[in-house]
Amino acid sequence: MLAAKWFELYRSLIIHAALIALAAAILFLLLRLSGLRLINRASGRVSAFREALYRAAHSPALALIMLCAAYLIGTQINERIHAPVLSRILDPSLRVGILAVLGWAGWNLIEIYPLVQHPRARTLDPMLYDLLGKSARLGVVTLIGLMILRTLHFPIASLLTIGGIAGIAVGFAAQGVVSNLFGAVVIYLDQPFKIGEWIVLPSLNISGTVEHIGWRSTRLRGFDTYPYYVPNHVFNTSVVETPPRMQARRIQQTLPLRYSDVERLPAILADLRAYIANHPRLDHVQGKVQGEFVHFTNYGVHSLDILIYCFANTVWWAESLAIQEDVLLNAARIIGEHGGQLALPVTRVQMQAPPSERASQEPPTPS
Repeated sequence: MLAAKWFELYRSLIIHAALIALAAAILFLLLRLSGLRLINRASGRVSAFREALYRAAHSPALALIMLCAAYLIGTQINERIHAPVLSRILDPSLRVGILAVLGWAGWNLIEIYPLVQHPRARTLDPMLYDLLGKSARLGVVTLIGLMILRTLHFPIASLLTIGGIAGIAVGFAAQGVVSNLFGAVVIYLDQPFKIGEWIVLPSLNISGTVEHIGWRSTRLRGFDTYPYYVPNHVFNTSVVETPPRMQARRIQQTLPLRYSDVERLPAILADLRAYIANHPRLDHVQGKVQGEFVHFTNYGVHSLDILIYCFANTVWWAESLAIQEDVLLNAARIIGEHGGQLALPVTRVQMQAPPSERASQEPPTPS
């Protein structure tokens, strides 16, 4: 009985709210289907910006429909029950919601646009692109936040003054955060390495491929697949090695030759030098700058030491190992052709009899 009276009292309100919800649901479904169709048609057929715009605006547009439907239903309820609280929050809530949806769409556009660019399109440097994207997203969040505060009638000037005073206090407590932030900026500007490059930090005994450069830390992926999160300020105070940027891979090996082959040494050295000078996989240009030679360098403990110093014409580790393997095998072949052999470590062990046995073996002392 009570339910029937309640329905009779608010029948028009319920009907209007149901019609608004139904219309919003139909519009939501139509916009979703048409949006997906536009995205599919735009993919690879039109400009990358238009495709990114469709993808970025799709979900925010659906959210805007639900927001407008909720606002209209709230307006109908306010007209029926005349709630002062509801009337004060409806319009600001709608404006805040619209600003949030616009910020969401802008964030999506900045994040999606680099992902949908055509492979043949002319793009900026990846690190610069990443920096611009982070800065643009920060700008969108700041702008939308200030507009929302203004919509809610917050005194922005007073807020900025208080924020400046609080920023000084927070700055002393967050020096590490600030140093990491400036470290990230230095990485982007100086570019000691880029995303996708392999780097080595000798002071930390860490090496890996750069996967992400954030505002606080840089993520490396080690050869053991472990992730390493390195604070950005470390790169301002530590030595960073970037092996992919080297000009060539160095080969430095010592070949031990037997002492009995000392007379064959000049001929062996001559053939080894000719072999290194004509090897097709060695970087002879870099060798002229940094050095390319074969020399007898030392009388070792058990061998005559021959130093081979040259550069492979690649920066890739696996390829340089294959070239080094070829050099070492052919060096052993050249030594063998001259009748020489590589020396083996020799250890001399002198056995000494116990004192009792030594006394029995000693000749008797003449009386």
